[in-house]
Amino acid sequence: MFLPSWLTEDYIQKALQEFHKDDQLRVQKVCAKPATGKGENFVGVMTRIYVDFQHGDGTKQKQSYILKQAVSSDAPQAKIFAEYDVYNRELDMYDIVLPKMSKILQEAAFNDKLMAEAIVVDRERTVMILEDLAPLRYTNADRVKQLDMAHTKLVLDMMAKFHAAAIILNQREPDLLSRNYSSHFFSRDKKGYGQVFVGLFKAFIRYVKTKPNLKNRYANKLDNIVTNLMEYAAKSVDVGEKDLQTLVHGDCWTTNVMYLYDDEGNPTTVLPIDFQFSTWTSPAVDLHYFFSTSLKSDVKAEELELVQYHYYALKSTLEALSYKGSFPSLVEYQLQFEKRRFLSLIIANVFQPIMVYQGNEDCDFINFYRETAEAIKFQDSMYENEEIQRRIDTILPILDAKGFLEAH
Repeated sequence: MFLPSWLTEDYIQKALQEFHKDDQLRVQKVCAKPATGKGENFVGVMTRIYVDFQHGDGTKQKQSYILKQAVSSDAPQAKIFAEYDVYNRELDMYDIVLPKMSKILQEAAFNDKLMAEAIVVDRERTVMILEDLAPLRYTNADRVKQLDMAHTKLVLDMMAKFHAAAIILNQREPDLLSRNYSSHFFSRDKKGYGQVFVGLFKAFIRYVKTKPNLKNRYANKLDNIVTNLMEYAAKSVDVGEKDLQTLVHGDCWTTNVMYLYDDEGNPTTVLPIDFQFSTWTSPAVDLHYFFSTSLKSDVKAEELELVQYHYYALKSTLEALSYKGSFPSLVEYQLQFEKRRFLSLIIANVFQPIMVYQGNEDCDFINFYRETAEAIKFQDSMYENEEIQRRIDTILPILDAKGFLEAH
């Protein structure tokens, strides 16, 4: 496979010498192949690099790594990702923030991996070379089948550690997170994702109008929401003085976490990946995103208990980290979750159909929001999934009864 011209054996050798602190390390062979298939990652280009090298002491090693690059500048989504600065944000996460958070957790003997190790963070080229997790036996769960309770609780435990470490880091370095991680999907000062989400939301309304029982009850309300869609979502990410605040993953769903399993096939630990959308807000934002994209329907039905589970996991982690600061009661935390429920209108009905898509239409990023014949064909096909239809039948009455389909 073709590698970028700058990615020479010499470049990799220097990187590995620095990483292994071994000036005598010598690279003997490099080859590569794509790490993701079409439609699996719209934000970056992932390449698996295979390297044969010899340490200074003569020990030989074969190792694979993941090269993560920005999408091509001529890709339709490239301008959007540049506007939201997603690549520099992830470089900062791997280079600065995640190592600091890992050290904080290790202080309290929380030693589970929080990140793939970064071998290279190259800001000049906006690329990273990361440890390949596959040889360590980390794998993704099935994005279509979604997660059972055991998989779900592992993610909530991991999130609790992630959120807790960020709270402590923010106390130690007050400007690092809240200043540099303020933008998100629904940022008011940015436009790119507004076009995408409004286009997708219109596709959702188009589906609702094909079902007489849904059309009569909800179509007009949904039509009225479109104009303020991004503002209502932005309000859900806003935080006030009384809100618990932390750094959230921002894109935590089935494909962005990787599990280890025991010999019986039970998940034992989980690790997050892909930090392009990490932002400073309420941890409830991560919970809504995760619950609305990744859970089997019977697990999703336990949502309030899952909020409670995360609350106690976060509280106990902060106690172990000797946190000195205010922390909400469970009642307050549930209310902070509830007032952000509008997010689930977008995430469950617009993101989730893409995430579990198995159809045959072309799922190029541009087809998410355009109104061409090809794009509309893809958008309409997202709602042919019977499980998605059942989910919509369940969620709309709840959101309507709670007032989230009204102006607010």
